[in-house]
Amino acid sequence: MIPLSKALNFGSMKYPAKRFLLLVIFSAASILSQGQNGLGAYPQNYFRNPLNIPIQLVANFGELRPDHFHMGLDIRTQGRENLPVYAAAAGYISRIKIEHYGYGNALYITHPNGYTTLYAHLNSFYPALADYIKAKQYKEQSWAQDFELPASLFAVNKGQFIALSGNTGGSAGPHLHFEIRDTRTGNNLNPQLFGFNLNDKQAPVIYKLFWYDRRYSTYQSNSKQISITKKDGAYTTEDKVVRVYSPVISLGITAEDINLSTPFKIGIYSAALWMDDSLLNAFKMNDFSYSDTRYINACIDYSKYIQGKTYVQYLAQLPGNHLNIFDTDAGNGIIILADTEIHQFKILVSDAYGNASTLAFKLQLNQSPSNFVYPSNVQALLPNQENTVNGKNVKVQFSKYAFYDAVPFVLSETNNINKSSASSYIGLYNYTVPVHDSFSVQLKTTLEANNYLRNRVVMQMISGTTKQIAKGRWDGDWMLAKFRRLGNVQLLIDTIPPGITTAGWKNGTTLSNASFLTLKCKDDLSEIDSFRAELDGKWLLFAANKDNFIYRFDEHCPPGTHTLNVTATDFAGNTTKQTFTFTN
Repeated sequence: MIPLSKALNFGSMKYPAKRFLLLVIFSAASILSQGQNGLGAYPQNYFRNPLNIPIQLVANFGELRPDHFHMGLDIRTQGRENLPVYAAAAGYISRIKIEHYGYGNALYITHPNGYTTLYAHLNSFYPALADYIKAKQYKEQSWAQDFELPASLFAVNKGQFIALSGNTGGSAGPHLHFEIRDTRTGNNLNPQLFGFNLNDKQAPVIYKLFWYDRRYSTYQSNSKQISITKKDGAYTTEDKVVRVYSPVISLGITAEDINLSTPFKIGIYSAALWMDDSLLNAFKMNDFSYSDTRYINACIDYSKYIQGKTYVQYLAQLPGNHLNIFDTDAGNGIIILADTEIHQFKILVSDAYGNASTLAFKLQLNQSPSNFVYPSNVQALLPNQENTVNGKNVKVQFSKYAFYDAVPFVLSETNNINKSSASSYIGLYNYTVPVHDSFSVQLKTTLEANNYLRNRVVMQMISGTTKQIAKGRWDGDWMLAKFRRLGNVQLLIDTIPPGITTAGWKNGTTLSNASFLTLKCKDDLSEIDSFRAELDGKWLLFAANKDNFIYRFDEHCPPGTHTLNVTATDFAGNTTKQTFTFTN
């Protein structure tokens, strides 16, 4: 295994239990006070509830999600769409974003106090704004939009109607996604620190405790669970003394926050870890950007999540984790057991309103097992430096930000039995190891240089149950593409065009009572790369929602019989053209 190259040495300090408890209580009170100061550091009650119903959360800021932290509040809309959405404070609409997935329909309001609010998954915008956006879409012949607006164009007052809530983009059900950002830095801030009254008096719940052998990389050290129990309102371990067999360890927990106003369990705000009288690690979920939210994969036991959908949050900072949520006065969470004495530990888990749960226990070093020996075909890829992996038919380049800890990388190359293949089948180590940013993969094709099928070759990455297609760039016999997951990669020949079908109506029919028209467009390998519709020779605005493309009847489709020409193209360049007729 890859040994720990550097760790803080805390020595073998001994402190009486009473002194330990007093110090921890003082430190805990300090952290809770900082949480309250966090509330006071932001304007209280400046922003109003963006809906006219009580706030009931589906998700909060910092909640754990696949490849990202949740960056705002998900507010329930009572299972309904088209609830009025109101400006949280006075300002001006500064940006509009309309996308297939992600936010769906979203608007941003910049406020004079230095903050920006965001409202996402909307069904529609208020009339004057909707007309402006629609004119821009038709002028540019593009439904997808992302543009900024001047302060003079759409000023809004606090409580002004701005949109209707919905379920657009990457939404799994009707709700409003609401964010508060620092306008200057663009960083997302925790809205729960701005005085929204959620009447939260419930402490977080701690479910499980784990330890990891940190003499080696976290990608080689499987978690070992420590059984815990709750007594008299506090948590402790079932064993009076927890014994571990490594002198260098770290800890992780599964925990959630609860609130009587919602049936949903949401993410914790902060956690801290003490050994004896030393604060070893502490973090708070606040004030970081979307560009850094993928660091969630350094803050959790990624392999446990990928394989079992269980989130274990580390109480340690991996060497390649540069997210700025950690207390700079604390350690990195690495626990050095330099003796076989019994040591006192305490974990404090808090929500944004100061409600806290504690887990106190004793831990002791037991006999250490023998070291693991590396197989000869392993290449160690290290964090905070560029790494390259080369094989006979593959070249891979990772940036210095790619890995959070040392990776015992194994490369494999086998002949491809897939009849559509155009390269060897390449194994890029283990899909249960996260990669932070995009890395480049070059694969050598088995197709001759003059083979016309090269124009229909795509690169496919299979990462667990996830498949991703990329249209790469040719450089001689090599195709280059980029991915953000490890797994098995290959070149495939794709000659099958997308399919286009009607949904809820029939070609040639009369739609006199219909308010919208839907087409379903799907490809066998990937998402649709481009979609275009023309009504009687003129571009028509279709909104994308997963595999559905939806046109809502307006002045661009006057009464009569019409011809609708639709073109869809996949990532390999295969195109389907289809003509429909209808009368409205």
